[in-house]
Amino acid sequence: MSTTKGQGGSSGSPQGTGRPLWSFPVDGNSGWGDPTAMPAWADAEVAAEAPTPEESPGPLDAKQAFGERSGRAGHIPARSTKRESGSRGRSQWGSSPRSSTKRSAERPPRARSTKPKVPADPVELSDEEYATKGRAILLRQLTASSKSRAQLKTKLLEKEIPEHIAEELLERFEEILLVDDEAFAEGWVRARARSRGLARSAIRRELREKGIDGDMAETALEQLDDDSEEATARELLERKLRAPSMWVDKEKSVRRLVGMLARKGYAPSMAFRLVNEAWDERFGPDAEH
Repeated sequence: MSTTKGQGGSSGSPQGTGRPLWSFPVDGNSGWGDPTAMPAWADAEVAAEAPTPEESPGPLDAKQAFGERSGRAGHIPARSTKRESGSRGRSQWGSSPRSSTKRSAERPPRARSTKPKVPADPVELSDEEYATKGRAILLRQLTASSKSRAQLKTKLLEKEIPEHIAEELLERFEEILLVDDEAFAEGWVRARARSRGLARSAIRRELREKGIDGDMAETALEQLDDDSEEATARELLERKLRAPSMWVDKEKSVRRLVGMLARKGYAPSMAFRLVNEAWDERFGPDAEH
């Protein structure tokens, strides 16, 4: 293989050996002579083995292909910043994620087509079912406390029991003595006179509110006469006069006690007489305050 002058090989290699002749560039800067003249090695047989320009390897591309790992071992590409990612998003999709989110937030919600609710038809019960329901209501009411027929009928009608069924139930309960207005009125008069100290006029008003009036109410009120009514009023005054403040001012105390008796149904004339008598008995008629 022919060589040319000045064609030195790589470090330590003899001239003209180690590399084919066609790999030496002719750029006019290596001191090999006139670059326009045909080099002597071009006529050598080894020159015919040189690849064509299309087949010769080109320079390495500095741009890394998508998915190709870096040539340096252990190299980790730097992460893009938030601003860079935002700019890429705008350049690729035409708008930033923030602007798209804002537009989606400003978009009005889609209206749902809801059908108006049709009220359900009331359930119709048979007479027997209404009677069973009414009996349960009456037993619950009578278990809590004694009640008059008018009170029980009002409760049945409030629970939508037909009136004719309510009347039949109340008649049946009267037959078995679970509903008895006379006994109820008598017990009410005794309880209200003993526990609250009410006079006959106040108890008469309460009985009327519960549907009991006329002869039935008057018969029940016969348990109270003038003497028993006066005795009840004196018991009330005795308890009230135990307060130390009652003897400080007689006029003020008398007004307070008379008002208390009036609210309980006692006549004003009886109230004034009983209050003055009770105060004098308690503190003395000649007491000066």
